[in-house]
Amino acid sequence: QFDQDGPDNQNTIIKQIHRLLRPFMLRRLKVDVEKSLPSKKEIYLYFGMSEMQKKLYKQILTKNIDVVNGAGDRLRLLNVLMQLRKCCNHPYLFDGMEPGPPYLDGPHLYENSMKFKVLDVLLKKILESGSKVL
Repeated sequence: QFDQDGPDNQNTIIKQIHRLLRPFMLRRLKVDVEKSLPSKKEIYLYFGMSEMQKKLYKQILTKNIDVVNGAGDRLRLLNVLMQLRKCCNHPYLFDGMEPGPPYLDGPHLYENSMKFKVLDVLLKKILESGSKVL
């Protein structure tokens, strides 16, 4: 049972819950557990878009050119930016872009997104070298 009286009742409730859960929580860092693991290495790759992505990107920009030029409100601009972000991730995130129905698996899934195309090539090379990928 938690004591809900007092001005800082939410903070006291949180402290009481922390006190109850502390014996059950186990927090360890990867460095403390496994010392032989190499440190994480991040590499940023910058590359263009596939043809389908470029076409869709231009369509989104030209359809909303007034918003991009500053004539629209902030909410519309954020919507356009989210659409452009979806386009950069994969064009099939938009309805009607994927061929079908029936929707089939195949190389078109990674060939129409440059991000997945590059990832496909990288994964093949990494796995051939004997590295593990999570």
